Amino acid sequence: MIYTDPRLLSAGLVGGTLSRHEGNMRASEAQTPVYEKLSVPAQRILHFHQTHSTRIITIDSPEAAQQFQQLPLQEADAWLFTASGWGAAILTADCVPLFLWAQDGRAFALAHCGWRGVVNKLPLLTAQALRQKVGDTPLQAWLGPHIQSCCFEVQQDVAAQFSPANVLHKDGKLFVDLTGEIRQQLYAAGLKPDTIAAPYYCTCGDKANFFSWRRDHVKENLLSFIYKP
Repeated sequence: MIYTDPRLLSAGLVGGTLSRHEGNMRASEAQTPVYEKLSVPAQRILHFHQTHSTRIITIDSPEAAQQFQQLPLQEADAWLFTASGWGAAILTADCVPLFLWAQDGRAFALAHCGWRGVVNKLPLLTAQALRQKVGDTPLQAWLGPHIQSCCFEVQQDVAAQFSPANVLHKDGKLFVDLTGEIRQQLYAAGLKPDTIAAPYYCTCGDKANFFSWRRDHVKENLLSFIYKP
């Protein structure tokens, strides 16, 4: 099963987050059959090593994509594309897969937003970088399945790094609302509330459909990808 936003298709893009029913996507060989089923060329999907950073890799042409493939595996946590015929993937197991794209589909981004990346403004930085590429063209966003405030319990040292509005107090415990924090950053980048979709799919709370590091402490990953034919 793939979780997606129909607005991606309207923009000429293909993408979404796969459920755990497709298997553990941590191994690259597990990904190829999925791409084949979706008619996406696996050799045109780029990858990096995620480090909870704010580094954004920009692919502005097919030549740049081909050159990137020849490099050793790079460290980064967000992609920005203005090239057709290519796409990228990230792995998550509670972190937020943040999809961003221009309404006309001519540029798109995908960011791996763990709590450290959110604290360091990766959603804001990615949206601002996309805005620089497309000018006044409206941006749209979709937050794929991730750990929600019902399950993201933290200690005071982590809670203190978030906006008080996104820290929930329940039964003497602290919980963080990553969705709310990302929304704030996207608003700061100029997105309007009705351009941001954030369905309440909780990776930690829904064991039937999602892997979760917080819940299981097992190295199993969901795959999120975005591609422009």
